[in-house]
Amino acid sequence: MSLDTASYDGLNRKLSSVKRNLEHSLDEVRSKLSDVEDAVEQLEPVPRRLDSLEYELQEAKQELERVESDLDDTVSEMQKDMARASRRMAAVERRLRASDGAFVVDLDADPGGELRKLAATAQQGLTAQQQVLPQWERASLEAPIGQLSRTLAERGEQRRAVLQAASVLASTPPGHPKRKAAEQNFRDAAPKAQQAESRLEQLRATVEENRAELARDDAARTKHHKAISSGQRASAKLRLALRSRLSEAIAGSDLLPVWFVTAFGPLPPARKPDEWIEAATELLAYRVTYQVTDKVVPLGPAPSSGTTPRRHSWHQELTRELKRWA
Repeated sequence: MSLDTASYDGLNRKLSSVKRNLEHSLDEVRSKLSDVEDAVEQLEPVPRRLDSLEYELQEAKQELERVESDLDDTVSEMQKDMARASRRMAAVERRLRASDGAFVVDLDADPGGELRKLAATAQQGLTAQQQVLPQWERASLEAPIGQLSRTLAERGEQRRAVLQAASVLASTPPGHPKRKAAEQNFRDAAPKAQQAESRLEQLRATVEENRAELARDDAARTKHHKAISSGQRASAKLRLALRSRLSEAIAGSDLLPVWFVTAFGPLPPARKPDEWIEAATELLAYRVTYQVTDKVVPLGPAPSSGTTPRRHSWHQELTRELKRWA
């Protein structure tokens, strides 16, 4: 009986120890749970704050867009005001200098008619150029010739494969190790050779027509080569002379003519001055070529319905350029 009591007391102590340990662990869990609850309470306002920040950010973006739009409008208006002011200043300067006897540069001057001769030669070259095919069209005519050569080579390759496979099949008995590969090669090469053959008929007809067209173009190039080359040299020489004249006039102290200032202003812009002077040079070349002498209108009268398509297209191109630089 005393042993049972001792065993019971020992078991009771162990149970008490386990209970204390469990209660201690439970207290720790409760403490951690309390910490988690406190953390959750602190995090609850975060989504609301994030929503608020997102709304404020969106408002800031919208305000920035409004400011940028207003700024663009303001800059655009300032540019227009500056352009108007520049034109007025140029007009005032012209009047002041004219009253002092300042000289107006004659950008259309052509002593001895040398510029008109160059322009006429350049136009003759362009007319001759129209008698030959453009390079892109020649390339499109030459493409089938190369395709024919490649197709002939492909047919030859496939035919050789067919003959080689047929030779193996004819010289080996059934079950021979080489027959399986030969049969597969035959099945692959035979339809490819037939496809190449079917393409050749149409290609030969196309190539025959294209070669005739290329031969006619070769003859035309031989005939008009001198005029085309002379026209290209004359065009380059004309534009070089006009560009040099324009550069000297801009750098000098004399007045530019009204028709030029109307089109391009008194000075090249700070941005893209090379494009400005190229466009101005083209305007001078147009005036020399078609002997435009209007004192106010840069391009003179619009081309009539009876003029060449080349003059119409040149006039339209320059009209777009004048709108760009006005």
